Amino acid sequence: MRLAFGNLPDSSALFLDYSSGWAGIPQFYPRGYSVESIVSFARERPAFDSAHRDRLCAALGEQQKRWGSSADASLEKLAKGAAVIITGQQCGLFSGPFYAILKAITAIKLAAEVEKAGVPAVPVFWLASEDHDYEEIRWASIIDRDWGLKKLKVELANGDAAPAGWLQFRDDVSVAVSECLASLPESEFLQDVRRILESSYQPGVSPSDAFARMIAALFSQKGLLLVDPLDGELKRMAAPVLAEAVTRNGEIRSAVLARSRALSGAGYHEQVKVDENFTGLFGFRGRSRKALRPNELAMDLPLSPNVLLRPAVQDSIFPTAAYVGGPAEVAYFAQAAAVYETLGRPVPPVFPRISATVIEARVSRYMKKYGMEFADALRGRDYLKLKAVAGVRGVELFDRMRDNIVAQLETIAPALSAVDPTLLGAMQTSRQKMLHQVETLRTRFVNAEARRNETMDRHLDAICNSLFPEKRLQERVINVSSFLLRYGPGFIGQLEEHLSLDPREHQVIEI
Repeated sequence: MRLAFGNLPDSSALFLDYSSGWAGIPQFYPRGYSVESIVSFARERPAFDSAHRDRLCAALGEQQKRWGSSADASLEKLAKGAAVIITGQQCGLFSGPFYAILKAITAIKLAAEVEKAGVPAVPVFWLASEDHDYEEIRWASIIDRDWGLKKLKVELANGDAAPAGWLQFRDDVSVAVSECLASLPESEFLQDVRRILESSYQPGVSPSDAFARMIAALFSQKGLLLVDPLDGELKRMAAPVLAEAVTRNGEIRSAVLARSRALSGAGYHEQVKVDENFTGLFGFRGRSRKALRPNELAMDLPLSPNVLLRPAVQDSIFPTAAYVGGPAEVAYFAQAAAVYETLGRPVPPVFPRISATVIEARVSRYMKKYGMEFADALRGRDYLKLKAVAGVRGVELFDRMRDNIVAQLETIAPALSAVDPTLLGAMQTSRQKMLHQVETLRTRFVNAEARRNETMDRHLDAICNSLFPEKRLQERVINVSSFLLRYGPGFIGQLEEHLSLDPREHQVIEI
């Protein structure tokens, strides 16, 4: 099943226009995201020399060993001149929300398609180890054995604003692992999932290293290269473009501000708010990573890019053929493109990641029982409750009452008008009040019926928690552990097989 992005909550106008057909907004995105466009860009962009590739592959090789990643074949291809399909994400607990998995799958599938089209390509996952927003990475939400939504958290308090790669998990991460496994249903896959979680998430390990270990385990033999940008050699490789960003910062700021105004003028909003203090750079002072203002820029300060400068930094290190991003990233790339253009670097195609919801068999049975579709879940629990109770005897009485009220009032309208036409306004006001009272009574009836039917209530909880948790898409909340324990590590391969690389619609798959 497919659902247009326009029918999903919180989709930006810029992303909707881009994903449905980029040709209408070429002033913000120089290239389309078709495989043909990506292949053309990969062939046209300047090649890195062998010395650069050797340095890159040596650094990546050491990182893969650290995380137990089996991507030797990808390293060999990269060393010989392969292009890169790159994506990335914050290093959330237990791999974070499900969309991190979808990003990796998209990069893997897209690299395979580009290679089929004649350009050797490897998938790369950039760990956001420099990010210092610890609140975003200290939680994971799962669907427990009773189909409730359970949020697991660890303590990562970070008063220094230190990057995620410099933080360390405390003893409570082991508690979170145990709580996660104990909350999920018993299955034959328990030991496999326990091994993945316990070997990845340990006290003393950084969130980025733990994330990398888990992704490496889940995507073993898929050729996915993982990258920690805090690595000393990669920092040295990024230094030239960061130095250029300092010396040309005024130009970059002017270009980004102009692009933001152009977006607003075209009817789109700025994904990343920028002002006259924008530099696109953070500076490291001790363990702290702080945003820099124009008067704070210095060549001798260790630097880190923000979201608008980071893509250009990535492409100074990797031979990027395409960037895989979520809806927000696709939107902010319209601003990031201004950075590329100022630095005289080619803007790569931006491929929207696969967007998907997984409907488990039991949830599917509940939906069929009450005559529901996936789109119904996006309308919220109250709507689902109303639809579930709609077949209960008595609900139809409220519809008849509403129709009778409207009909009876219409019969007296001529008499009211003949006596005093202004009475028609009073009649309309009375009509609205009576219909509101009928609807209020109907809602109370539905709620009472749902409370009386505890089984229905549990079923509705399962549907909502699984498909639209916290009134957000499943991919933005639920952690992959919920699926791994129910379906095993092979679940990743099933996803890769069943998901289409077509990014124009939200995919709904049943398992």
